[in-house]
Amino acid sequence: MTRTLVLLLLMWSAAGRTAGASTCSGTPGPSGTIDLKMGALTRTFVVRLPAKYDARMAGPVIFLFHPFGMNAQYMQGRVPIPRTWPEAIAVYPDGMPRFGAGGAQPAWQTKPGEQGDRDLVFFDAMLDWLRANHCFDEKQLFVMGYSNGAGLASVLACERAAIVAGVAIASGSPACTPAEPRPVILSHGLRDATIPYQRAVEAAAAWASRNGCRAPPKSGAPGCFVADSCSAAPVTLCTYDGGHEYNEPFTRALVEFLKMPHKQ
Repeated sequence: MTRTLVLLLLMWSAAGRTAGASTCSGTPGPSGTIDLKMGALTRTFVVRLPAKYDARMAGPVIFLFHPFGMNAQYMQGRVPIPRTWPEAIAVYPDGMPRFGAGGAQPAWQTKPGEQGDRDLVFFDAMLDWLRANHCFDEKQLFVMGYSNGAGLASVLACERAAIVAGVAIASGSPACTPAEPRPVILSHGLRDATIPYQRAVEAAAAWASRNGCRAPPKSGAPGCFVADSCSAAPVTLCTYDGGHEYNEPFTRALVEFLKMPHKQ
């Protein structure tokens, strides 16, 4: 990333924070597909507002990151938050091309510092756009990712721990050492040949240690299991008898988990 682009983003970010002070005045901002100009780049994301959105009442917001090679449209169909969590603002971002087995495909960074932190910068820009345009509760800001998108959700849990209130990880892999305790729910298939199930067990154990739990969640058997006696924040591991596909019941499980009051 060039120095000029960084300066432009910092200027744009400061302007967004200033404008965001009046976004709970009752006038809803734009929704649908948003084109965000970031220096020489244009990044896109989709905003889905609650059916009964009241721009005077601050509610939850959740960012949902798609798998490698997919896009926001795919993620909306796979994880239909507006139907499952009608009180929340749902944000479905589009990744940028990255080379993989099938050539250049939309994807996310999966480690801090990777790809010049392009997706951390994008997240910050989307958040400032939301602050400038919509009414939401910053203490109820959540991130969720599936597969490659789960890698970015994990990065955000580490690098943006001060603002991320909870994390949902589907078929993902640990991206970094958790910086602060946070509520985390994970989902993984026992027969996942793309990202082995053991990676979810390791991630659940790392979060259980960070969250002050006496023992990590039970693993190896289908069902959702909670880590034992967590002093800071809960950790739940949902196991299903399947592969790398998204387990649809996890959508309701993650919503119910994130909606619960948790220690912060």
